[in-house]
Amino acid sequence: MALVKRFWIWCTQHVLLVTVLAVLSLSVMALVNIEILHMTSEPEFCAMCHPGHGFGPLAEVDSWEHSGHAAAGVSCLDCHGRPGPLGYAKAKMGGLKDLYMQFTISKEEKMAILSNPDADLVPMEQCLFCHSDSENQKYRENHRGPLEIVEMRLLDHVENPDFRQRKGLPDILSETQVGGTHFDHAFHMESFDLTCRDCHFGVVHQPKSKTERMNQCITCHSNFAETSAPQIADCTVCHQVQLDMNIGQGAQGVAGETSLMYGADISCEMCHTGVASGVYRPSASNCTDCHEAAYREIYQEWGSETRNQLERMHALRAETENALKKADEVRRDTKNGWEIYRTALANLKFVKSDGTDGVHNRFYVQDILETVEADFNRILNDLKHTW
Repeated sequence: MALVKRFWIWCTQHVLLVTVLAVLSLSVMALVNIEILHMTSEPEFCAMCHPGHGFGPLAEVDSWEHSGHAAAGVSCLDCHGRPGPLGYAKAKMGGLKDLYMQFTISKEEKMAILSNPDADLVPMEQCLFCHSDSENQKYRENHRGPLEIVEMRLLDHVENPDFRQRKGLPDILSETQVGGTHFDHAFHMESFDLTCRDCHFGVVHQPKSKTERMNQCITCHSNFAETSAPQIADCTVCHQVQLDMNIGQGAQGVAGETSLMYGADISCEMCHTGVASGVYRPSASNCTDCHEAAYREIYQEWGSETRNQLERMHALRAETENALKKADEVRRDTKNGWEIYRTALANLKFVKSDGTDGVHNRFYVQDILETVEADFNRILNDLKHTW
């Protein structure tokens, strides 16, 4: 007690020093705790309990690494924790429960849980927060106070339409051209009470193949054959991007010509010969149904070259986006740069959305990607020489 009393007397005699030391101590503790939260929120930490490779249960981190979400910088807690400090804290508390279960339940029980995730594991409003403008604004209006106190994750500073446009994403509630397919999300959600999970379950960790997704659409639409719902023969109703690519239009500021196949009146079914049996994507062997064997190599060469170009463009896009963000941080004038970036990104998305690696209109794709590369390089060059 005497020691405590002497310490108290010393503190009262050095109030300023004690106050400074207390503030420094609390600041250090806060910084340490924030760093701990950061470290335990990274995918590398999650991988300690989800170490698998491929897709499905236990491979959640590896499958995420190969997804479009990872490429966009969207991490685990961006989807598995609601926006704002409270959502983040709740997700971390849930993580403590998961950590406890990691050491207390059997492997069989864990696999059963991972194989049958809760329907609300990623709620629909979470998806719409990033993928629509109105829902993003609605959430912000209904949750007063800052969504971000210190930078902890990407989600909390997502503010649409700016974020969505910079990532080249459509507003799924107001736009109907999504990922190369004409699809009215708002109509399906309002008319049939569909949720994101109904069509996009496993979109990151166990994605369906394009054939599986197509069959899902066809199965549902076949139940409404007497309505205006597009059927299997109505190709271009849903695949407008592919039609535009064949015609040689659709890219911003890049004129094109009709593809050789479309100009020769080659119909969709003449290349997509397996449609009736549920095989929607053609292969090199389809070329040899009409052409000599050498066309198989041409088909493969076109696809390979386009994939390599797309890979380079995606890396260049990331470099350009980061350069513009850094310029924004020091309050440089980037308005014109962002406008060029959005145009280039839209054209890059157009090529990717066509989904054929340039086969539909090889020469048009080459012209588009050359323009995209020139636009990204123009932005980087301007940032180097103009304040």
